[in-house]
Parts: sequence; structure tokens; C-alpha cells
Amino acid sequence: MATLLINFAVFGQGNTPNQKPTKNPPPQNQQNQNTAPIQNTNNQNSSSSSDSGATYSGLLTILELDAVSGGLQKGGPQSVNGILNSVRLANSVLGDAPEFFKENTSTTPEGGFTPKIRLSQQLSDNTFIGINYSAGEKSLTKTTTTSTNNRYTEDSIKPVTNEWKIRYGWGPLNLLTRNDFSYEFSIGYGRSSTTGNYNNIGIKLPGFSEGASDDKSGYALSSGQLKYNITNFSIDYGIAVPIWERLNWYFRGDFNMFWGNISMAAFQTGVDTGGTAGSYSPIQGTIFKSKDGFFEGLSGFSLSFETGFIIRIFNTFGIRVGGFYQLSTFSVGGVQGFNIAPGSTPVEIGSVDNLASTLDNKQFGNYGGSFGLVKNF
Repeated sequence: MATLLINFAVFGQGNTPNQKPTKNPPPQNQQNQNTAPIQNTNNQNSSSSSDSGATYSGLLTILELDAVSGGLQKGGPQSVNGILNSVRLANSVLGDAPEFFKENTSTTPEGGFTPKIRLSQQLSDNTFIGINYSAGEKSLTKTTTTSTNNRYTEDSIKPVTNEWKIRYGWGPLNLLTRNDFSYEFSIGYGRSSTTGNYNNIGIKLPGFSEGASDDKSGYALSSGQLKYNITNFSIDYGIAVPIWERLNWYFRGDFNMFWGNISMAAFQTGVDTGGTAGSYSPIQGTIFKSKDGFFEGLSGFSLSFETGFIIRIFNTFGIRVGGFYQLSTFSVGGVQGFNIAPGSTPVEIGSVDNLASTLDNKQFGNYGGSFGLVKNF
């Protein structure tokens, strides 16, 4: 795709279609008074066809090939960790040995940069329609949890996400504008589908109470599969301003309202290494699915901001370099499922979905870098 864009950039730098010259142009003093002087045609703003690389119809088409390094998530993996730690807390209460947990979560990209396509088509002087699409976006969410009873747990979720969004509104945002600022304000609707692997390792060290050890130690391993689907409605906006001969500055952002559902099945095996059994169950299964809908299922809001610079290699081709920050807040909603282990009281997950072990699983900030190629047609 990058090679194709470069070829477009090299061979698409000509002006708008050439008109056949008049064999005998009339003298200047015989021009129609209603015709604009020739020398003023260079004073058009960035929406003109010669400046923005518009199509022959005079309407601008913008293609961006993005590569994003960072974790753009809307609460999916983090919600899973919150549910699991709520279950762990419930298990400790039922076992007459309450434990309290503290979580630390981070989301990072996997496999380098994630390719994304952003296509915008101008419909009239002030309106446009656009589509964003990304396939195979990979990330890694790690949650480390420590308890008051010397228990250490690390959950790892490696999801793969396919996502699309349609935008419509005023614009489009012309990142390659030369003579004037360009802007965009639009509404969007999109969906994302995510599947991934879940893995966990747990270590229990002896706990001490009043100087005496409980002599409980052991370790546990677990794995599973998860899936979640997200629908979102967004407000997108942006501005681009030329600051030097071949350099533009841009800023854009979006406000998202999202909702969806999560499901997961995981199984764990544990081994006691201390003198007293009970550090982990020999085998344990967790299966749950959240309800759907904005008011009953996973739902929340996110704010994203992106800023950076565009280097205009040609008038209709440039390179974009920037960074972004995203803040998400969400609620897990209703969850249905069970946590079952031999010899232990089964935990109905639907009864503990609001029993959060910490408030840290409700808000997340992610940031990263972005790189892109921009081509106007």
C-alpha cells in the first residue's frame, strides 16, 4: 500500500486537467468584465482543486494509511480482569479467609505497528463521508494483582481486534492544506469484534499473622478464550494549519460512547507446595458472559486526542508523525456465569459482578505514537 501511495504521489503531481489553449487569445482589454482576473486564481484557499489535489469533479478524496503504536482500547480486556478479581475476592470471603487485592494494568501493542486505513470523500463544498478500518490489531493487556495474604497473580490477555467506523459531517480534514486552515466535525458509528487468549500464573507465599505462618504456599496456571463485541457512537473533530513552507500542524480527537458484551471460558490447575493445603484448588473452571446493551452490559465513554506534524513531500502527498492519548471510563454491567472448584462452594458470578476489588479497573489512560502516509486525489 505504501508503494502504491508513493507511485500516486510521484505521478499525480500535475495540475488539474489541462484545457486546450485558445489559438488567438483576445487582448486583455477585451476580456469580459464578469470574468475574474487571471492573476487572482492563485489566491484560492485550501479547498481549491489545484491546492488540495481534488478529483476531476472538483471534490477532494483523502486516503491515509496509518500505523499506530499504542493501546487504543475501550475497556474490554480491563473489564475481564475486573470480573476475575471480583470472583477471587468472593472466593476468599466464602473460604473464611478474606483477601483484599490491588491491581496494576497496562495495555501495549503487539507485533509492532498496527495498520489502519482512513478514507474520506468530499460530497460538496462543506460535507463529506468517510470510513476507518483496521484488521488484525493486536495488543497485550497485563494485570498484576497482589493480595493481603501474599498472593501474586498475573493475568495476560492477547486480543486481536477488527474494527470499522463510518463518519459523516463537515469537512473533510485536509492534512495537506497549503494556504489556509482545514477542519472537520463529524459523527460516526462503528463496531469492533475481538477474540483472544487468556493466560494466568499465580504464586502463593506463606502468610503471617501475629508472627505465625499459615504454612500455605503453591502455584497455579490457567488458560482460556475470550470474546467481546463493541458498538460505538462518536463525535470526531480536527484542524490542520500550515506553519512553514512544507510543514503543517494538526490536532484531532473524538468522543466515544460505547457498549457491548464479553464472554470467557477459562480453566485453572493448582499445586500446593506448603505443609497446609488450600493455596489453590487442584482444578477450577470459570465461565461467564456479560449482558448486552448500554444500560445492562459493558458500557462507557472514551476521549482520544492526537496531534503532530505533516511533512508535505509533494502538494498531494505527505508523511504524518504524531502521538495520541486516550482516557476510558466504563462499567462492567450485569454478568452471568459460574466459578466452580471441587470441594468448594460454587460462586455465581452474577451475584458478585459489582463486588470490585479496587476502583482501578474502572478508568484507564493509554498513549502511543502514530505514523502515516497521506495522499490527496
